[in-house]
Amino acid sequence: MKTKLNILLLLTVALLSLWCTGDLMRKNDQATILAGANDLAHGRMHDPSAYYQFDKTYVLYGVCAAILKMVPAGVFLVAAANIGLALIFWAALAVFVIRFRRVLDPLVLLCFLTAPAVLLNTLYVNSSVLSSAFLLLSAVFLFKENGRRGWLAALFFFLAVGSRADVILLLPLLLWLITPFPMRGTGEAGFHAFFPILGKNRSQFSKHWTRAQRERPCGCRAVTGGSGKILLVGILGLAAGRIFFPGGGSTFDPIFNWKMVAGYTVFGFGAAGLLFVLYSGRLAIQACKGRGALEKLYRAAGLAAFLLPVLFFIPQLHAPRYFWRGCEAVLLLSVAGRLPVWRSRTVIAGVALVALLPLVFGVYLPALNRPQITVKSPTLFPSGDGFYPMGAYLPFMFRLRNSSTQPIDHNQLVWSAVHSAQFDFSPEGIIDVLYTPMYGYFMLEASLREGFAALHEYDKLPARDFYADSRSLMRDDPKTPLNALPQILSLPALFISSVSGGVGVLRFGNGDAEWGRQTRLLNRLFSGNEYRILSSDDWPDGTGRRVCISQIPFDESERDEESGLYYSVDAGGSLPAGSICARRVLPEWMSLQAFRSGQ
Repeated sequence: MKTKLNILLLLTVALLSLWCTGDLMRKNDQATILAGANDLAHGRMHDPSAYYQFDKTYVLYGVCAAILKMVPAGVFLVAAANIGLALIFWAALAVFVIRFRRVLDPLVLLCFLTAPAVLLNTLYVNSSVLSSAFLLLSAVFLFKENGRRGWLAALFFFLAVGSRADVILLLPLLLWLITPFPMRGTGEAGFHAFFPILGKNRSQFSKHWTRAQRERPCGCRAVTGGSGKILLVGILGLAAGRIFFPGGGSTFDPIFNWKMVAGYTVFGFGAAGLLFVLYSGRLAIQACKGRGALEKLYRAAGLAAFLLPVLFFIPQLHAPRYFWRGCEAVLLLSVAGRLPVWRSRTVIAGVALVALLPLVFGVYLPALNRPQITVKSPTLFPSGDGFYPMGAYLPFMFRLRNSSTQPIDHNQLVWSAVHSAQFDFSPEGIIDVLYTPMYGYFMLEASLREGFAALHEYDKLPARDFYADSRSLMRDDPKTPLNALPQILSLPALFISSVSGGVGVLRFGNGDAEWGRQTRLLNRLFSGNEYRILSSDDWPDGTGRRVCISQIPFDESERDEESGLYYSVDAGGSLPAGSICARRVLPEWMSLQAFRSGQ
């Protein structure tokens, strides 16, 4: 029954995820990776430091390049890479589930598959998808090593580290899981037997080893030979990136706000997070009940290894996807036989409901004190991976499937604009682009046109026209602020692309100063928060509060002395021709001021 249920769960979620996988553009990093992979596939690779964290994800670039080389002419490479990487992940997870089908608890698999950190991030190219695939394949061979299997486990772990370096955070847990399980009553002598390098009587090792193998409930062999191999390749995987592709970015990027941590945990970790807490409690109890100081230390080390991949990211939680490593920790601990299986029907039913209900039901939260249940319009919140929903994950997945025609957030708007822009490449095939948080889309489009986007800070731009996306200039970014924004907005500019909600591609150095003048005023009125623009004629009825600006006075308007424009923060009635209106993208309680104050 357990085997059939595991296979059914896997097939259901995998087929649903693959059906929703298409040409989704979800984040700037994805665009940069695709640009590098496309350049690599066509033999025009530039300096690796020009691409996003090439030193920590070099295997990902290579795999995506191989996928793109196999794509027939006429197939859009974004969809091909998204689907190709998704197939690798689901195939690897299928191998893992089949290998551990008799010991893998269906409740754990359900929580892993429905965790938003996993479920919503299998639809597009990102490093977590590929590194997880290789990690799961490594575990398949690592937990039952004999002969060549140990080297296969090491090879896949090397590929996992090369796909996303932070998978190394799971190395202590893997090493702990593949050491013999300490038995009750062995005390200090038993501890030395498990670590023969510390023991004086090595003949005891064989006896305790055999007993440990027999007592492991999952039937997975405990191995010591695999420890050295997996440790070695983990170090080599990190070192290779640094040696062959120097110039990478920081591996620790702190940003902390309690509302972010709470929201990302609830709507990112999900039911897998609940299991993570329960497992942590069980490991803590085992550590306290250990016989002797050394055995307690051994068990405490297991608890610390289990907590590490989550605790590392809490101070730098840029997106719910950062909980993916924690979801993997739960999955690995479940199949390693270190904890008893779930027996309480109440616990099983409760955790299952926590996993299943958010797939359909979500929260609409226009204000923190006015929550409402919804099945189709959950409140969206920002993250480093685009907007995330507060529940109702299945309807949101269906929206992601159609995001190219019905955009969900700025990522699709910016990509659509860049893809339609009319660039003037230099004779060398280069365009100069202002370095903004959306630079990757310019790199990808330039690569598709067999060119290159040269990125520049404002004070290092050459004395010629340059390009930028308007969205990056219509908000304040607490993580990567543009220090020269006033100077940029004072330059003449014109749109060279399609424009939706005010988001488009601008060419600076041509045109007039009108766009910059309007943007300076709107940025002040919205206090740095993100907004969208429509003309007054296109403004739909019943959309709530709006901010309108015009070059001539209108009812209840005020004149801005700096720009000379007239505005109203809650305009009603008719407006002059040519007026534009804007509205806030996110609720007031998600404002930049609330974020900075930590409220």
